[in-house]
Amino acid sequence: MKSKILIPVDTSRNSLSAEQYAIKLNWRMPLRSTLLNVINTKRLEGHGISPADQDRIRQAMRRRAQAVLEAAAEPFEKAQVEYEIRIEEGSPGPVICRVAENEGYDMVVIAQSGLSEWEEILGGSVVRTVLNRCQTPVLLVKHSEEYMKAQRKLRAKGELLPT
Repeated sequence: MKSKILIPVDTSRNSLSAEQYAIKLNWRMPLRSTLLNVINTKRLEGHGISPADQDRIRQAMRRRAQAVLEAAAEPFEKAQVEYEIRIEEGSPGPVICRVAENEGYDMVVIAQSGLSEWEEILGGSVVRTVLNRCQTPVLLVKHSEEYMKAQRKLRAKGELLPT
């Protein structure tokens, strides 16, 4: 029997570590993976954006999410790991938890936040929300030290902005 896992995929591709780990994990235990992107519609609310403009923005965000999910699916395809891609809308942390809990996932595999602890406190973190609120077991995949150093350098140069 295959374990059903949920892998949140973000458009900044911070989730790459979790995706790679899930493919390796499939070698040890068969998986049925869902690559999930949550379009953060919370950002559109309360800013005076007209409904027509909100729809256009949502459509653009959906196209971007679809492209990112298709790129994330390529390694799963090559490794012959059973997967599906899915797009939801809402506040990412609570949506991830709701999907995992309501649809009987065995585990959520999520990558460590690329944010510093201070940035997480100020801006909130989807990873922190999932770790603290999700009733489904959560596997946190840590980034390599090299990856974190590269992220810090890009952020210091202003080349990497949170999305």
